[in-house]
Amino acid sequence: MKLGFVLLFLLTATTTQLVAQSDNTSFTSLEEALKNPAKAKSLNLKGLGLTTLPESIGTLVNLERLNLSGNKLTTLPDGIFLLKKLKYLNLNGNKLTTIPPAIANLKNLTELEIAFNGISVLPKEVAQLSNLSRLAAAKNNLKTLPLEMLKMTSMKIADFSYNLFVAIPQAITGMKNLKALDISFNKSLAKFPPEIKNLQALKILNLKNTKITAEQVKTLNWSLFSCTIML
Repeated sequence: MKLGFVLLFLLTATTTQLVAQSDNTSFTSLEEALKNPAKAKSLNLKGLGLTTLPESIGTLVNLERLNLSGNKLTTLPDGIFLLKKLKYLNLNGNKLTTIPPAIANLKNLTELEIAFNGISVLPKEVAQLSNLSRLAAAKNNLKTLPLEMLKMTSMKIADFSYNLFVAIPQAITGMKNLKALDISFNKSLAKFPPEIKNLQALKILNLKNTKITAEQVKTLNWSLFSCTIML
């Protein structure tokens, strides 16, 4: 069952990381992309050791995919939030402690990866990402989620593993189209709200290495009868 979850998540993640075609709209250098900013649709700056980004990144007005993973960013320039056509944003493995409220400007975002940072709070404005279907937020310092996220009904895959939740956040119970939820390795997580029964689309729930008991899982099985629960 664990393998099934891993395959589902990795398949989705891998698919989203493929660049559509190897054409002249895809760049691995910001300097090159800025020479013809209207042409750039994909920019991959993964693992370059970047500590800052220039505001000029905001001139890439047609950018749809931006990979900034594996750098050393502690803050994000305001220019990123001018990229209104962005669909995929990867911030994994940086040194971020917050996500600016301006994230709400990225209305077309469908996938957001913020794992392996030091983020302790998500801004309520993240709930305005009405098209977001996948959120990868593992390995942060999250203790709860803003209630505004209840309305994120486009969410299908969410990974909150290795955080600091003591209970499954109420906000998750409004994500009625959620299919896969990984909340494993939240080692103090011991309870869930009764509204979890609203997640009738849920197929996979990973609760490994939490304080949820086998008896509690029996209750969940009654509420989420079509869901595979891993404990």
